[in-house]
Amino acid sequence: MDEADPPPFLSSEKAMTDPTAHPDETTEMDELLAAYLDNELSDTERATVETRLAEDDTFRHRLDELDRAWDMLEALPKADLDDEKFVRTTVEMITVAASQEIKQFEQKRRQSAKLRQVFIGLGIVALVGAGYLLAQWRLGRHDRTLVENLPVIQQIDELEQVENIDFLEALKKEGLFTGEPSDAS
Repeated sequence: MDEADPPPFLSSEKAMTDPTAHPDETTEMDELLAAYLDNELSDTERATVETRLAEDDTFRHRLDELDRAWDMLEALPKADLDDEKFVRTTVEMITVAASQEIKQFEQKRRQSAKLRQVFIGLGIVALVGAGYLLAQWRLGRHDRTLVENLPVIQQIDELEQVENIDFLEALKKEGLFTGEPSDAS
């Protein structure tokens, strides 16, 4: 666009009065008026805007609206951002968030360690129980008889010295063998 030619929306009253006007034209007009208020226009553009302001009440009204908006923005209290304070508070917030995350992680880790210990304990109990049941199953009747007669087997050397079984049966009737009741009634 040549500096001598005004932008198309400067001569168009439709952008100001027609609510269905293309939003880019309105945006361009607002940008032009903002540049006018900020003294950012060339002399030719400035003269074109001032001519339109003198002739177009709607254009002038929009300039007044933007000017009042700028004044209101300038009247707002300025945020006092002390860079050092801002950095310190931001770091403090990050530190607090990180420490909370660490606490949550540690708590979950402790819970999972307890759960692991419980499962290991249950596994040991299950293995001991399964071992006992397996031993009982494997221990057949023949093996049980041997276990029941273990005291006799342990004393087999002494019992072989006895020549007559009748003598042992008489001792048995008398109840001299420990843990056996007498057959005599």
